[in-house]
Amino acid sequence: MQTEQVLMILCGVIVISYLFSIVSRKLRVPSVLLLMFSGIIGRYFTDKYQLTVELPRLVVEGLGVVGLIMIVLEAGLDLKLTRDKLPLIRKSFFSASVIFFASAALITGILVYWLEESLIQCIVYAIPMSIISSAIVIPSLHHLTNAKKEFLVYEASFSDIVGIIVFNYFVAEEILTWASAGIFVGGIVGSVVLSIAFSVLLFLIMTNTKLNIKFFLIISLLILLYASGKLLHLPSLLIILVFGLMIEQLEPGETASIFRHLQQKTSTRNS
Repeated sequence: MQTEQVLMILCGVIVISYLFSIVSRKLRVPSVLLLMFSGIIGRYFTDKYQLTVELPRLVVEGLGVVGLIMIVLEAGLDLKLTRDKLPLIRKSFFSASVIFFASAALITGILVYWLEESLIQCIVYAIPMSIISSAIVIPSLHHLTNAKKEFLVYEASFSDIVGIIVFNYFVAEEILTWASAGIFVGGIVGSVVLSIAFSVLLFLIMTNTKLNIKFFLIISLLILLYASGKLLHLPSLLIILVFGLMIEQLEPGETASIFRHLQQKTSTRNS
């Protein structure tokens, strides 16, 4: 496949995604699901007419990671973290945890009966299917009220975080030992500490640098931290969410658009 064809496909997907965003407001169907169905239909016709459309797996995964980071970051910029929001955060965390563990238990039971695999293996299979995906939930909240939107953003983010932590625990070599439990708890505490530390560092870089490319610098650092967290088996989305929350706390009434938001923050700081 030529470079021009790859560029046309990528740009076409972006244009179609914007059109689906407009259509989803009318149909009340998540634009991500529309994209998934269009991909399935496109794959059917390419196979039927023997058309070759191949993109490297690493490129597809990389674009997906960047999209997920942008989604979670914009979600964090949409939220205000104040004292009166603490009950909302507690409720969303409780809801995400209950839904996740209940779904995981139900799916695990079905898989144990159906596949006749070991319990641990079925739990590992069930965890990804029990997570409330931020990639699907967050882009689909535009038609909801602010209160419902905040709750679902927190719930989806917490579901991702809890799911990643629990999944990493069950794929470890040793599970039912005190050492593994200690590593599991330590990973949670370490993730929170590192999230705050990295968010403070990114915030200082953004507010003190005199360069005019701050947005791309911040996004590059966020991608670097996300990838590093993945390699260390930490919930990297927590870093992105905490950073977005910190930026939003600076001034009330700012827009949640990432480009304009970061540009306003940095230009005001340097002036």
